[in-house]
Amino acid sequence: MAADTSGNVPIENCVQAFEPYVALNSHVSKPVIHISLNPSPKDILSEEQMTVLAQEFMEKFGYGNQPYIVWLHEDINRKHMHIVSVRINEQGEKIDHNREAIRAQNICREMEVKYGLHPTLGEHGERELVSLQKVDYPKGDVKMQVKHTAHTLLECYNFHSLAEYNTLLNLYNVTAYEVRGSVDGKEYHGIMYGVLDDDGQQAGTPFKSSKFGKVFGYEALQKKFAASIEKVKRDNLAERTRKEVVKAMQGISTKEDFARRLKEADIEVIYRINPDGRLYGITFIDHAGRTVFNGSRLGKPFTANVFNELFNNPDADRKRLIPVPEQEASRQERDTKAEEKQEGAEYRQPENQSHHQSESSGSLIDTSALGAVDIFSVLMEDDHTHEYIDPAFRYGRKKKKKRRRAII
Repeated sequence: MAADTSGNVPIENCVQAFEPYVALNSHVSKPVIHISLNPSPKDILSEEQMTVLAQEFMEKFGYGNQPYIVWLHEDINRKHMHIVSVRINEQGEKIDHNREAIRAQNICREMEVKYGLHPTLGEHGERELVSLQKVDYPKGDVKMQVKHTAHTLLECYNFHSLAEYNTLLNLYNVTAYEVRGSVDGKEYHGIMYGVLDDDGQQAGTPFKSSKFGKVFGYEALQKKFAASIEKVKRDNLAERTRKEVVKAMQGISTKEDFARRLKEADIEVIYRINPDGRLYGITFIDHAGRTVFNGSRLGKPFTANVFNELFNNPDADRKRLIPVPEQEASRQERDTKAEEKQEGAEYRQPENQSHHQSESSGSLIDTSALGAVDIFSVLMEDDHTHEYIDPAFRYGRKKKKKRRRAII
């Protein structure tokens, strides 16, 4: 392969090796697979050792006889490997993709034991969260910054809606919003991710979620919301947040004082205020419980209207508005029983759908979407490397002999 003037081999040249395989089966819409293997920073590995790990992983994963490209990367402050290969074998058959995420997870667990590597399952997201910083648009590589931020927050936090997810993203200068439309009469829903400057204004061009992988898209987020609702109920995560908010409300004076009190409990409060100074929205981000709550989701005593009265009306009936800590639990149970029933129906998935959610780490493992999964850690996603493949190969050449109908 020919290198450029810097000595690097352009990816266009690398994927030329895939073209003969792609030409054998035009039914595979996404013929290229992209995998990222991320050993723990505690494991100091040489390039030779990382190459051995990549080779063994690909052998066990069923891609040992496939052409694949491996390169080292340090774009997120640690050394890791990217692997790109082709999903079509020499016979023109699509390589088995059933339960890919689970199979990859098991392979990585075996290799960790075999080579004495530090286990990373459930630790990857938390490790990344510690070093997570705001997206810096002038720094460049914006797409990777946004993707890394969104992926880490998806793994580590629970949130019930796009609004709550977006509030969390905003802390790191990222925004996400839904787009709707129709093509040939068929309605579609999509998610766009953008960058914000420090003033909250959008910077640059937003990215389609498909550029990052299915785990960042509309359907995967709906599953994440449903899983978060179940986890919050199962683990009673709202109780801790409510107690701390009630505690901070005692003797409440200003927005700044309230925020300071909550910060001591590792809870961040986000106010939404209109130009007239009215508080019309409030969200609590419980960093200790890794959960985001709009005020109304915690119950009637925590809505924006209540806090607007407390902060902006000197004559507010504070005794009526501020819950008493000892009575809050029973009062909250009465206030939110109907609301929780409604939310459960709104976000409940159809019975024939399922999701794979890592309960221990909160990371989203969606084998149907093949999105970001916290293993080894290995990231498998829809790749756009196939865009470099010559269209003549990408869409295949018609064979004279009759094809067997294949289900892809």
